Amino acid sequence: PHTPLIKFPDRKSGPRPKIQESLQASVPSLHASKAQESAGGRSPGLQNISPVSRVPGTPDTSELVRTLPQKYRRKQMSDEEIEYIQVSFLL
Repeated sequence: PHTPLIKFPDRKSGPRPKIQESLQASVPSLHASKAQESAGGRSPGLQNISPVSRVPGTPDTSELVRTLPQKYRRKQMSDEEIEYIQVSFLL
């Protein structure tokens, strides 16, 4: 018989976390951050956030394309191929 190598917890019988408790644990309260703003300017948590947040370790798409070996890159299309695709799409 088949014996599974990976066991997953049973979701139906396990205790379900309460949504409000998990949200309060992960997000600081709105009232506390407003009190800090009025007392000393911006809240310290918002000062270090950059407008574009990137996940560390994942390269940008253009950076990835530049470092990709030629055999894995997309083949360049001629103008004739591009025109044929665009015209056939309209028909």
